[in-house]
This record gives sequence, structure tokens and C-alpha cells, in this order.
Amino acid sequence: MLGRRITQLLTSKVSAAAKSTSVRCFASQPSLDQEFPGMPELSPASARPKPDSQVTVLPNGLTVASEENYEQITSLGMFIEAGSSYETDANTGVSHLLEHMAFKSTQNRSHLRLVRDVEDIGGSVGAASAREYMVYTGECLRDNVESMVDIMSDSILRPKLAPWDIEEQRKVIGYELEEMETNAQAVLTEILHAAAYGDGSSLGRPLWCPKYNLENITDVELKAYMDTHFVTNKMVLSGAGIGHSELVDLATKYFGDLKSSDAAPAEKPKSSYVGGDRRIRGDSHFTHVALCFDAGGWNTDNLLEICALHMLLGGGGSFSAGGPGKGMYSRLYTNVLNRLGWVDSATAFNSMYNDAGLLGIYGTCLPQDAGNLVDVMAAELIQVSETAPGEEETQRAKNQLKSSVLMNLESRNVLFEDIGRQLLTYGKIKSPVELCAAVDAITAEDMQKAAAKALQSPVTVAAFGDVSTIPSYDVIASRFQK
Repeated sequence: MLGRRITQLLTSKVSAAAKSTSVRCFASQPSLDQEFPGMPELSPASARPKPDSQVTVLPNGLTVASEENYEQITSLGMFIEAGSSYETDANTGVSHLLEHMAFKSTQNRSHLRLVRDVEDIGGSVGAASAREYMVYTGECLRDNVESMVDIMSDSILRPKLAPWDIEEQRKVIGYELEEMETNAQAVLTEILHAAAYGDGSSLGRPLWCPKYNLENITDVELKAYMDTHFVTNKMVLSGAGIGHSELVDLATKYFGDLKSSDAAPAEKPKSSYVGGDRRIRGDSHFTHVALCFDAGGWNTDNLLEICALHMLLGGGGSFSAGGPGKGMYSRLYTNVLNRLGWVDSATAFNSMYNDAGLLGIYGTCLPQDAGNLVDVMAAELIQVSETAPGEEETQRAKNQLKSSVLMNLESRNVLFEDIGRQLLTYGKIKSPVELCAAVDAITAEDMQKAAAKALQSPVTVAAFGDVSTIPSYDVIASRFQK
């Protein structure tokens, strides 16, 4: 009893002391109505200027474009009017190798130091080459933007093109080419362009460096290609998550000495759609086949109608999870994937370029069903070209097109790419508001006419895998002849 009493007394004293301390601590805190000294004044997001794309052309001809989205990460891209379409027979594959040489040794930095400098600012860099452009990219915290622009300018303007770096990247590309031989979609994309535009055309050239030319491309070819295309009148520096005046100042500081081309501006390479047939036997469980037609390109009058058709046809794979936004009510889902269990996938696609473009369907199935798959894909294309879609279906496709554009533009990486590529293609930026208004104006008849116009061109057929059951080109072409 005595021990218990002593414990109770001690406990009550400790509790009283804790309570007294707690009261004193709370009493020492300022009131919530009292402002803390030295704190910056807060303002609502609505008080900031509305995000808007801004463009400035520097005295040397370099175009600088940006959009401030108030994020803490900045994404940058230097877009260059280059790529496989600008290559020749002698330097085929040079842009692919140049992509791999990005952010290697420079005149000022070893590759090791460049990697360390990027890591020190918590950044990431990359490069990509396409058929009509190349891009060098960088991403970092806003406070480190100047360091990132410095690193990018060093790699773009002063690459060392060291023999050991070139040899190492040749090996890397060699491994990629070996993997590509078993990548059905990559192979199909390559042969599709060769069939649609012809081997000798700019768009018919291989996007990947071919094995036969890999050892022939040296630092001489790389430098000559850069001297021709890395000039200010063919380059756009774009950014997302940065103030425009800041980006202009940094571009002036780090790219101000870059010159425009002294030579007369060369005409952009043009490719004429011809249509054709390419098939490659490959080791694949499925047969892969694509049918497509001429869609006109970025500058065609019915570009948005073609894009809306792409959404209307939709499609996907037989194991798609479905759900909102997955296109489960598109034509290829409702008419093909939901009804024909032997079809593994059926997906509409469009590939757009400056003066040319493709609209078609890509499908996969077991080899014995490939002939039937061609018939099914042809029937869907013919149907949309002969009969205007219904009002509900048309509105759904237009809504999907608008939401796809707007949701993608919420991403920094898409935003700066959209800005850069629009300026390379159009020389100006079309706002999302303009685009959505133009989409709203599309009618069902407009979509049907766009499809009918595309199907007036010769069909292009490309296939990979066991192609033995696919009908001949003449038989497939006769499906579309009226």
C-alpha cells in the first residue's frame, strides 16, 4: 500500500509538471492571426500571368520559344531541321550515329566530366533523331537551368567526335540493329515507309543506320552533316517551366556565337506517295500486316479530319484493360476485336510529315488467319470512306482528339516538344484554343470525305512474319477499286 501511494504521488507530480510545461510552450507560440516575420507574401495561382507560348528570334537567327507553367522542373530542347530525310546515299545513317554521339566528349569536357556535371545538378539529358528533325534535350531544377544550357551548348556546338567514342557507339548501334531484326513493329515501320514512298525518296530512307554503312561514317561525315544542318535558321530552342526573358538571355549567352548558313537555303526534301508492297519473312509467332494510304501531311487542308478519323477507328490489342479513355467504343474495338477472337490486335495509325503522311490500320494474328485479317481491315477502311459516321460517334471521336491534345500538353516533355516542332513545321505556334475550335467545326461528312480522298491513292501493304497466306498486292488493291 505504501509503495502504491508513493507511485501515485510521483505520477501526479510528473503529470502536473508536464501540464505546466505544455501550457508554457503553447503560451510562447504567436497567435495564428499574427504574421511570421520575414515570410514572403503569398499570392494565389490565379494572380499569376496566364501560361502562354512566347517566341523570340535572336539577332543571329536562332528561334527561342517557351511557356512558363510555374513548375519547379524545367525541360529544354534544341530542335534541329535534320534527320534521315536530309541524308544522302553516301551518309545514310549519319543522324542515327550523331544521336548516339550526343553528350559524349566535347572540346571542354571529357565524357566522364560531362556525366558528373549533369549528375551534380540533378539533371538528365538525351537526344533523338527522327525522319525530319533531331532534338537534344535537358531537364533539371529551375535553379540549375544555366548549368544545363551550358552543358547542352557544349555538346551541340563543340563535340569532340573522338574516334574512341565513335567506335563505341558503332558497337551500340550494331547491337540495336540485331535487336531490331526481331522487333516486328520496328521492321514493319521501316518497310512501310520504303513501300509508301520508294527507296530513293527522303521519307523512304531508313531511320536506322544500315549495317552496310555503319563503318563508313567517320568524324568527317559527322562534322560535315553538323556544319550543314546545325545552323541558326534551322534550329529552335524551346523550354517549358522557365521565364521567357531568362531563356532568351541564356540562349544569347551560350548560343549567340552560332551562325546561320551562308549558303542559299536548300529546299526541304519532298517525298511523293507512290504506294507499294513490302514483305519480310521473320521469326514471329504472329503475322504482322499494315494497310495504309496517302494522308497528305502536316500542311494538308484536312489534317484534323484525318486525326479525328484515327480516333474514330481507334483499336488496340485483345488484352487491353479497357475503361474510360481506352477507345473501347471505337470502330476497331466494336467491329473487330469484340467480335473476332482470332484477331490479336487491330490499331489505326497516322504518321505525319511536312509534305506527306500516312493513314492506315496495323494488325496482328496467327499466320493462318492473315488473309482474313487483310479483308477485315480493308472492309473497315472502305466503310468509313463510303458512309459518314453517326452524330454520337463523330462527337466521341472529336472529344477524344481534343482531350488527347490537352492532356498531353499538361506534360512538360510534350509541351516543349510541341512548341519546338510547331515552329520547325509551321514557323508559328497554334494555341490549344485555336486547335479545339477547329476540331469542333469538323462534321461527319468532312471525316468521310477525308477517308474517301485518302483511299483514292494506291494502297501500301507491309507485312512481317509468316506472310504466305497474305493475298497478292493486286488482289488487295482490287478491294479498294470501285
